[in-house]
Amino acid sequence: MIKSQQAALYLQDLQSKYPLALKRNFLFYSQIKTKGLLDEAKEFIPWILSIMIFCSIYFSLGHYIEQHFTQFNPFQIKGIAALIIMLFFMLVVPFIINQIKHSSIHLYQQVNNTPFKLAIIIILQALNIYFIESILLQGVLFFFAMSFGFVKFYKENLFRDNTKDTEYYQLQQIRRMCFWAYKQAQKAKFKMKFHTKNSEKYQFQQQQLTQYLELHLQLLKYENEMSKSYKFIDLDEYMDSLM
Repeated sequence: MIKSQQAALYLQDLQSKYPLALKRNFLFYSQIKTKGLLDEAKEFIPWILSIMIFCSIYFSLGHYIEQHFTQFNPFQIKGIAALIIMLFFMLVVPFIINQIKHSSIHLYQQVNNTPFKLAIIIILQALNIYFIESILLQGVLFFFAMSFGFVKFYKENLFRDNTKDTEYYQLQQIRRMCFWAYKQAQKAKFKMKFHTKNSEKYQFQQQQLTQYLELHLQLLKYENEMSKSYKFIDLDEYMDSLM
């Protein structure tokens, strides 16, 4: 179990060694962290944001399509507007999952199949537009699209009751440094392509690559231990804690 004081000292040491690691390095997931499963009112903040943002875009797109593509009927207009938003989620989600893959083993295992779920939703929506034409089905599909494409990444739940705000912060900072180490390794690997193998610059970049790969692996393991300390491993463990 990793304690908050241990994590604070480890972070302090990392920041002294790598002062640029947290500058202009943002993670587009886990903006809100909550305890348990729907145990806090702030669980609903992502849903409120999602409705405000994507429902507004949905109506704006519908109005634009209606004005410029008169060949579609009213249901198709609304369906296409919803489909465009779903396709946007499909474009953005792999980028976010790539961040998660290289900064949180525990979380990646939970979300790595999200693009597959979105693909099914998109196919069903396309079928609904041209064959089924069900308003109810469209509403259900749009709800799940917002859930998988936005809400699922904006919030992270199943944290333990005794987890503090400082520990939320420490976990996110470790994840940021973890992703930074991965990016530095990729940069070194890319730069190696422009130098001959016997040159000093190639050797230097090779050393950088080794250093950052080792750092990335070390941080991944540490983040995984922090996740186990601060969170329930899965829903089953959370349910067992309620018994």
